[in-house]
Amino acid sequence: MRTVLQFFMIVFLLSNCKQKPQALQQTKAMGDLPKDFLEFYQKFHADSTYQMAHIEWPLKGEKGISQDTTARRQLTEWMPEAWHLMHLPDTTMSTLKCSFETVGDVMVIERMSYPMVGFGYERQFYKEEDGQWWLIFYGENTQMVQ
Repeated sequence: MRTVLQFFMIVFLLSNCKQKPQALQQTKAMGDLPKDFLEFYQKFHADSTYQMAHIEWPLKGEKGISQDTTARRQLTEWMPEAWHLMHLPDTTMSTLKCSFETVGDVMVIERMSYPMVGFGYERQFYKEEDGQWWLIFYGENTQMVQ
């Protein structure tokens, strides 16, 4: 059993060594994000057909669940028939907190939070080799509001 485990660990390490290393995550202002991502981001929120076609179904993610005085997350898969279309957030709200992180030039992680209502979310977008961007993760974050 031990040799089988060692074999799989070696295979895992070797396969990861072949991949091109990605740049470390960097926090960025929205205006500093890749131009092709910004174009995708605008179209993603403006065109419902485009949005549905650029989500990797079933979409992996987490649901935020509040019970009594606790908040937790539950792994889930979002399906197209239950998806609520996303629109551009109202960034004029002073209570909205928004951040973007990039991983190399192929991933953008967006985090939004609305502390006044105890809700937030994280979305992860990935760029394929053909240049197309996809939403690959959506996670809700529910916090208990006191």
